[in-house]
Amino acid sequence: MNRLLELANGRFGHASGALWLPAERTLFVADAHLGYGWAQRRRGELGPLADEKIRVQLLSTLDELAPQTLVFLGDLVHAPRPAAEEQRLIADILRAASTKARVIIVRGNHDRGFERDFSALEYSLVSEWRAPGLLAVHGDRLPPVADEHLVLGHFHPALSPRDAAGARQRIPAFVWTAGTTILPAFSPFAAGADLARHWTPALDAALGPGAVKVAVCTGKRVAQLPFRRP
Repeated sequence: MNRLLELANGRFGHASGALWLPAERTLFVADAHLGYGWAQRRRGELGPLADEKIRVQLLSTLDELAPQTLVFLGDLVHAPRPAAEEQRLIADILRAASTKARVIIVRGNHDRGFERDFSALEYSLVSEWRAPGLLAVHGDRLPPVADEHLVLGHFHPALSPRDAAGARQRIPAFVWTAGTTILPAFSPFAAGADLARHWTPALDAALGPGAVKVAVCTGKRVAQLPFRRP
């Protein structure tokens, strides 16, 4: 069973939806949207709570790959001003993760209240993360890039392949070109936008020119599928 797939140049997509850079011992997780179910309940919508599922998936991935650094690539939380139980659960997840790797949080558009809401935690909150030849940002705003490979979240890419019975299931996906890699959302509530049906100008601009490649990740395996840029 393939749990890792080399996308290009030492960047590996993991079955969980995380991006693994073994040379840097760094793991990227995008769009966890912790507290999503709680935020929906505050708006009067009764839906399931998935934070414990995210916790299990995150910690098992950290145990499997043993990174030195964990980079949350934006939208770590879903909404500001969490309820007390929501805040405690999110803080517990971050504390557990920090026992296994150094935690860096790249600010996303949903993280606008993070510093205020989680001031008791120790973390590094940054606008971008860099390694030689690589620049990682959330993706709601695109920085000027020269020769660096751009790593993004924000877009929640997915594919909806048809099975033998003719049914479709939306599956989170990595999408990449020579210049950009976009991660799927780590949140189980964010299967994402089907690349074949919702190809937007913003996504097209973020990926830049060249051939587009796609790999779906089911939680148990990751596999590249044929794809042609719309």
